[in-house]
Amino acid sequence: MALSNDALQNVLRMVLKGEHYRKAVIDQIADDFFKFTVQYFKDIALAKIEGSEIGSDWYKRYFSDGKFPKRDTAIYAGLNDKTIRNIYGSSAKPLIVEITPGYYDELLGKVDLLVDEAADLEINLNIKYNNVSVELTLSETLVVVNILGVKRSEIRGGAWSSIGKRLELPLMLVLAKLHQVSPDYYIGKGLSSEGRDVDFHFIDPPANRYRCEVKLMGKGNPEGADAVIARQTDIFIADALSPLNKQQLTQRGCHWVELRGAEGYAKIFEILAQIGIPCVQFEGDLDQALDRIIPAAFDEIRQM
Repeated sequence: MALSNDALQNVLRMVLKGEHYRKAVIDQIADDFFKFTVQYFKDIALAKIEGSEIGSDWYKRYFSDGKFPKRDTAIYAGLNDKTIRNIYGSSAKPLIVEITPGYYDELLGKVDLLVDEAADLEINLNIKYNNVSVELTLSETLVVVNILGVKRSEIRGGAWSSIGKRLELPLMLVLAKLHQVSPDYYIGKGLSSEGRDVDFHFIDPPANRYRCEVKLMGKGNPEGADAVIARQTDIFIADALSPLNKQQLTQRGCHWVELRGAEGYAKIFEILAQIGIPCVQFEGDLDQALDRIIPAAFDEIRQM
């Protein structure tokens, strides 16, 4: 599950201010997981009150009734989107519908074996809803626990995998707007008819392009240098860089900005001025400027 638009804007603000943004992502993951869990428990309780067994037929209806994305059908079988893609090379909806029943039968088989082996163990999930108490069997409880684990893994993976991609364009737009760079002097994904393969570029008056790469990564992560080599990056922007990262980038002639560094976002002005991009050094209250510029950047992206 990807971060909400509001959460993404909050993370972008923290990144630009050189703050640790990871807690905001973790908080969003927890919020999404708790919301899913509460609704899931409510629906289970209602089903049990109505006399339904929390088994294969119920889950097929539950994950296909429009409350969740159709690919969530696989979650009750212990699968998530990334796992399916790794196994089959695809996570298309028809494939999910085709393979899920077999995986669910296999999961139930494992649960039944465990229940037989744990005859002396009592684990029963009790849910009280609207003053009515229902109790799940051991088999039902084990399936519930498995689903919650898979769902949290999916939410966590989706949040972290999407954040860098979704922040790249708004981060560069905010940096450009913060330093009053005219749209004549930059171009990026979705900002032109050149296609989705075009990354963000600054463009100087003679029309030379300077390719930018954004990577939210931990210190010492070699992926940063790898990205520069693979994509012939001219300007590299990261939240944190190790001394070795900085040395490697400098040796390759790549300008770099460390958002959590001493100069932070302000270093982009020095770089833009050096490569000849018309710009104005930002002066003023950063929080007030971001209050105005971040929503404007997201609005611009939505209108593309």
